[in-house]
Amino acid sequence: MRRSACASRRSTAGASNVPSIDTIRSRRLDLVSLAPALLDAFIAGDPGAARRLADFSIPDEFPGDAIGLLRLRREQIEQRPDWLPWSLRAIVLRAPERAMVGYANFHGPPGVNDLGTPGAAETGYTIFAPYRGRGFATEVAQAMMDWAVREHGVRHFISGVTPDNGPSLRVNDKLGFVRTGDVVDGEIIFELHRR
Repeated sequence: MRRSACASRRSTAGASNVPSIDTIRSRRLDLVSLAPALLDAFIAGDPGAARRLADFSIPDEFPGDAIGLLRLRREQIEQRPDWLPWSLRAIVLRAPERAMVGYANFHGPPGVNDLGTPGAAETGYTIFAPYRGRGFATEVAQAMMDWAVREHGVRHFISGVTPDNGPSLRVNDKLGFVRTGDVVDGEIIFELHRR
């Protein structure tokens, strides 16, 4: 894997006997890989341990409704450690407070997506309510795709959005995603081909 200036900072969040995963950096945000030890602390319901492992502040409400996703991603990387770079990342606002403002992930490496399309990567993200409306979702989705292009040569992206999720529909529009006509698990599927 190539290293770049945009992904030069190594994640140490919960790293014990786990290779460091490059942090994806955008203009204002760091997308920090959530290592297995950190996921284990959240899943065990030990927020104190999770906070000691992280080098950023975590809201008291996390993981909340996301606990099922944390369990799923933890199981996936247990079975397939090479999925870790594609798995959950904390979205961390760098300045001034280094606060977690959401989380993001791919559904898995290229080929693991709602359409089962070989070579395509599917993104997903959540921005916490107090931080919405600042353009973070667009910045995160763009940074994730840029990383996948730069580090892995991915050129095809998929995004699934529920019809009532206006903000995510606008993000897809801003980024140039095109609706495919497919609906999977109640989500409208969009695709983007990058050159």
